[in-house]
Amino acid sequence: MPEPGPPPHRQSAWHSVQQQAEQLELGVLERARLLLLREGLEVDVATSTPRLHLLITTAERACEAGDPELALRLLRMAARRCWWSDPGRELRERVVAAAERLPVSELHPDLVYTLAAATPVERAATVLERLERLERQGGYDALAAATLGTAATMANAYDHASGFLRHATAGLRGQGRLGLLAQTLVSLAFSTVHTVDWESGLPAVAEAMRLAEENAQPRWLTGARIAKAQFAALHGDLDTALAVIGEAERQGLSVANPSNLAFIQITRGLIGLAAGNHVEAFHCVWRVFDPADPAYHPFLQTIAIAELAEAATGDDQRAMARAALHRLDASAGSSEAQLIRINLGFAHALLADDEDAEEYFRSALDLDMSHTPFARARLMLAHGAWLRRRRRVMEARAPLRIARESFAALGVEPWCERARQELRAAGEGGKRHSRTDWDLLTPQELQIAQLVAEGLSNKEIGQQLYLSPRTIGAHLYRIFPKLGITSRGQLRDKLTAN
Repeated sequence: MPEPGPPPHRQSAWHSVQQQAEQLELGVLERARLLLLREGLEVDVATSTPRLHLLITTAERACEAGDPELALRLLRMAARRCWWSDPGRELRERVVAAAERLPVSELHPDLVYTLAAATPVERAATVLERLERLERQGGYDALAAATLGTAATMANAYDHASGFLRHATAGLRGQGRLGLLAQTLVSLAFSTVHTVDWESGLPAVAEAMRLAEENAQPRWLTGARIAKAQFAALHGDLDTALAVIGEAERQGLSVANPSNLAFIQITRGLIGLAAGNHVEAFHCVWRVFDPADPAYHPFLQTIAIAELAEAATGDDQRAMARAALHRLDASAGSSEAQLIRINLGFAHALLADDEDAEEYFRSALDLDMSHTPFARARLMLAHGAWLRRRRRVMEARAPLRIARESFAALGVEPWCERARQELRAAGEGGKRHSRTDWDLLTPQELQIAQLVAEGLSNKEIGQQLYLSPRTIGAHLYRIFPKLGITSRGQLRDKLTAN
């Protein structure tokens, strides 16, 4: 999840320091450092034009005074404000132009971050190319990895973000930098939501919530709750999803910024889709596209368009969604970010008229979705449903079967049930939880599940199978959602029942 802002503590102390400092005759670099400190502690996340101009001009003066690194840190702060709330392309491009004039490496993590935050769509190709070079090069420290991982999330390059963020969390944990660790874990959780990676995502959410609460980081606690609610919605635990997103919304309103508000509405849309309430889902997600709404966020629309397209059922809603898609095509249609291309392709297929839909489905299915299995399964479900409505029943069954099995393997029960319903409507019985649930497990997973059911610990199972206890735990994180359970005791009960 991109940075929603710094923690709002020690504000009174900061204002006192600021007042004292402003009474002194400071040089160019001292004033620049004071502004950087102010940005690091600032509660207000509003992206005002005067503040951006101040950051840019101060950065230019700091560079002239011989400190380009300080200048880049100031421009990174300016870019972060651009991501929170878009000030318009002209000003965002000015931030980027100032950063690119600095005598620093083009692979400098702060420069990559600045490009991603200020121009996540316009400079996506450049950001992705540099992230790929940095992945191959390696050798970056934990702080640089956290910066690069966050930059990747801002550019919707979640397939690149996870590697950087995992590296960062390991290093930050070892260094005891718990505040930054909480922030990085939230970004990791959001990255894993897109791949429905329970094994990495659920532990990241739990640790992020604990650390954010212990370190008084309300914005990051809100972010962790949003990720937890999304995972719960995907799993079909709608009571938990609604409760957690309600907590996030209450917390978020007290420290509001457009990015968090937008994520909350996207999550409510996902919950609505999981519940089969398309009208409510559309209403929530549309807020991200409405310029008059506090949750409006032009950069996150490339994520939200998939939910908006799936939720649009009535003629009026489809017309609104098509208009939004048309605007996104103009601004992001040439993006190199794979997730953006997938989301736009998905939306085009779902919103196309019947006579054009087949071409759009084929184009979307040609995209590389190897890192986005949930998106691929949703597209298969939509394609199969469209074929069935066109009375091409025999053709519909294959994509619907693929969708059903993919959703089942991912542990995404609401969409799996929808695929079963479509298959029954196509004349084929759908699988339900029964002995065939065990067919979802690999042979090794089934072996581990049986040993767990016998009461063995992870260490004892590892000794039998010559695997580490950590590896056994990783297998269990995959096994539980496949079987729709959450504990070892439930696994024993399920095995006994079958």
